[in-house]
Amino acid sequence: MKRLVLLLVAILLTGCVEKEIIDDINIEVAVGYDKSEDGKGYRGTVLFQQFQPDQSVENVTFTGGGKLRQDLLLEVTKQSSEPVVTGGLKLAIFGPELVKEGIYDLVDSFQRDPSIGARLFLATSEGKSGDLLKGEYGSRGNSKYIYNLINHNIEKRDIPKTNLHLAARDFYQKGKDLFLPRLKQTGQDKVEIVGISLFQEDKEVDILPVEKMFFFKLLVDKYSEGNFDVKTSEDARAAIQSIRSKHQIKVLNRRAKINIEIYGIIREYTGKVLTPEIIKEVEKKLEDQVERESVKLLKRFQELGIDPVGFGQMTKQQHRNFDFKKWEDEYKQLTFDVKCDVVIGETGVIE
Repeated sequence: MKRLVLLLVAILLTGCVEKEIIDDINIEVAVGYDKSEDGKGYRGTVLFQQFQPDQSVENVTFTGGGKLRQDLLLEVTKQSSEPVVTGGLKLAIFGPELVKEGIYDLVDSFQRDPSIGARLFLATSEGKSGDLLKGEYGSRGNSKYIYNLINHNIEKRDIPKTNLHLAARDFYQKGKDLFLPRLKQTGQDKVEIVGISLFQEDKEVDILPVEKMFFFKLLVDKYSEGNFDVKTSEDARAAIQSIRSKHQIKVLNRRAKINIEIYGIIREYTGKVLTPEIIKEVEKKLEDQVERESVKLLKRFQELGIDPVGFGQMTKQQHRNFDFKKWEDEYKQLTFDVKCDVVIGETGVIE
């Protein structure tokens, strides 16, 4: 009897689910937002993917405008011959003019939409985001290409871990500022990561260049597989690969102590002979470079009045009655002590 009841309930519940055939809907996979020409709202570009019989992917874009995210969806729905579904959204890109004015409303709307996953990647663009989405990248569709580009650089290169969940956390909590990867269309079929956008609240205030991203990730994240080249005194270079890192930060009496540990392997050396002495030199040079560049970055953030590392949040966790208004003045006077320890654990054959 119980089995019969369960069977009837399952049949009834199945009948309540609205069925959607993938060929009969347009699934939004990426969206770009730019400042509108009249300056009163934004111009949005929505990217869909249509799968062809030969298994190739056709990129299809629709554009619209408005002041709210729902305005864009309504505009696109009027242009689409099929129902528009947002559940497949993987990527949201913000244009250069829009990020200077603020992107809080748009990020907040993503956070509130239950159909959008927390792993959505947010990024900024050097040119118009709409132009970037209208390129032709790879054979698996533009959204997949750009998503994999960001994800690969998070896992194995110099972008710190980021997604919608982490971005929303940085928006809502005090004591830590947002950062997002910055993209550039370098050709009709090419996109590159050209830096990291640094925010104060929801407005972009600075752009971290590519050559500083390695040191930034050491401060705000950890490496599980990274790469970096070190120049030796013999005017040769050593390629350190399979880098793993971790950091520890303590803030006490207006002094921030940052300890960074790096473990790596020398996979390539352009000099004549890689001796134990040269390995020690490579370790020391990398330690000095990390300490020097990290302090430069921290002072740069301090001058801009931004805190992407999260010193304010760390200090708040150590004090019960923490006052963020007082902290703003204290942060300006904070001193930084960065210590780096590098270990080269493997080098192949040493002559």
